[in-house]
Amino acid sequence: MSTATLYLDPVAPASVAVTAPRKRSTISPMQMLRTAMLDADEWVVEFEYSDSKGNRTRRTVSPIRFASQDRFLGLCLCREEPRQFYLNRCDNFRLIRSEDVIMPVEILPLDPQTARQ
Repeated sequence: MSTATLYLDPVAPASVAVTAPRKRSTISPMQMLRTAMLDADEWVVEFEYSDSKGNRTRRTVSPIRFASQDRFLGLCLCREEPRQFYLNRCDNFRLIRSEDVIMPVEILPLDPQTARQ
């Protein structure tokens, strides 16, 4: 898993820690997942996912809970159903505001060259 950069919104609810505008905070994918799990009304995660056949796609998910140390259960906003995601198949996490997402979200296929950028 890689580390991702979170750009914090300067106009956030008081319950969310906010730094000065334009300041970047680096948090781990696990922290992003926990943040979205604890505050599903405010946050979802977007990431690149490799399925068991090696096909890479960009997914938007509302995480529900960790199923074990290596996977989590989440509502896939692309497929509109609960899905299990293996953490070792996820890359390039982004924490985004729930209000910016309307379901269904398109599953974006990624070719091998695009996924590495």
